[in-house]
Amino acid sequence: MKKTGILILTVAFVCGSGFFKKSEDGSYSVDSAAVEKTAADAKAKAAAEAEKLQKKAEASAAEMQEKIKKAADKYNVKEEEILADLGKTKDELIAKVADMDKAKLVAYLSKYKDVFAGTEEKIAEYKEQVKNLKWTQKYSAKGKELKATLSKYNDQFKGLKTQAAVYVDKLEGYGINLADYGIDLSKYGL
Repeated sequence: MKKTGILILTVAFVCGSGFFKKSEDGSYSVDSAAVEKTAADAKAKAAAEAEKLQKKAEASAAEMQEKIKKAADKYNVKEEEILADLGKTKDELIAKVADMDKAKLVAYLSKYKDVFAGTEEKIAEYKEQVKNLKWTQKYSAKGKELKATLSKYNDQFKGLKTQAAVYVDKLEGYGINLADYGIDLSKYGL
């Protein structure tokens, strides 16, 4: 009995929806034009709503980005702070970064960009000096000192990459893309 009632209600709904046309001979046929129009109208409405929501989301994201940029500009991260962290273990860095907000992470990574560039300059400078040593100077005290300094900067560069990766991971955990803030660390593998 329930099935019959549901069937009757369904037929009544479909017949009352205007999708069926009664022909002159009394038979019914589906009005496919009405079905297609209704489907097209629903699709257009859904697309308009989706576009509206997308614009709203983009505006909200841009507003959030601007807030983070302004807040990051207030932080004064010094190169010495970053270099001091070279002595910390990865777990210590993870603990330090765990309490940082998005703006502070952006500020730190912005400074990392500068520290990387400075370290690369020093490496290039000392490589050139080691390369230009005369054969007799390569094993002298000066040569050993230059090689030790070059090794120190190479180690520093590797340590910076490890450190920066912790910051990048935390920031990406927030769903933030560094490129949106003008920070490109891709040449360092980050």
